[in-house]
Amino acid sequence: MIKFSAHLEMNFGKEVPFRDRWMAAKSFGFEGCEFVWRNVELPEAVHVRQTAPLEVSCLGGTTGFAPGARPVLFLPEDRDRLARDTETAVAYARELSCSNLIMVPGNKIEGWSVEKHRQETVASLKYIAPLLEGAGITALIEPLNSKVDHKGVYCDTAEEGFRIIEETASPNVKVLYDAYHRQVMGENIVRAVREGHRAIGYYHLARVPGRNEPVGGEIDAFAFLEAVAETGYDGFVGLEYKPSADYLSAFQQIRSVYPDYLGSARKEA
Repeated sequence: MIKFSAHLEMNFGKEVPFRDRWMAAKSFGFEGCEFVWRNVELPEAVHVRQTAPLEVSCLGGTTGFAPGARPVLFLPEDRDRLARDTETAVAYARELSCSNLIMVPGNKIEGWSVEKHRQETVASLKYIAPLLEGAGITALIEPLNSKVDHKGVYCDTAEEGFRIIEETASPNVKVLYDAYHRQVMGENIVRAVREGHRAIGYYHLARVPGRNEPVGGEIDAFAFLEAVAETGYDGFVGLEYKPSADYLSAFQQIRSVYPDYLGSARKEA
């Protein structure tokens, strides 16, 4: 049974303490959550998970978009740093019984072709694949949209993401299929899920337009979720959205519209 996972950054905002975000997600029936591992001290995350058990469905924050605070996935000069940070993220994930790390593709380098970006991305993923495989952790490559949120990003189509997975050829490197980004780019999300599901390891959902809670908008969320379920996937779908009002109102809408995807709501039905 597919379950929803709350995004403890996007669904709330930085003004809400981490513990309060976690407890709010738990109280509204979410059975899983995801967050950026660099933003939370591991002992705090371990403690709150012991206090109010939620599965940590995936962890973001290992790679970045431009040179700076985080390694860029396809930069050769960042490759050793990528390996070190991945090793730290893997240790963090294992402490939280999490099996997925999100890795964003990074912004394009002027003068590089798409093929060059792909070649270097694949080289980086092959470099860290033994670490991932040995730990039983999966790197999730997330194709983003270049029309609204991430102009200039490399890997802005599901097709390019699938090419990366094929060329990397590791069972521990898969695509994170985000229905919001794919809809913004004009892709047929139901067909893409059905045709590409073997390369997909995780899913995200938000409303188009606005990237708000997935209620209304252009995406037929139930058709999308049905297509995902038909592939045999029975894990988490992360709700990576910004609430259109306050986070409690958004959670209440989700609970009302999607009771089958929230644990406590299913029990009450």
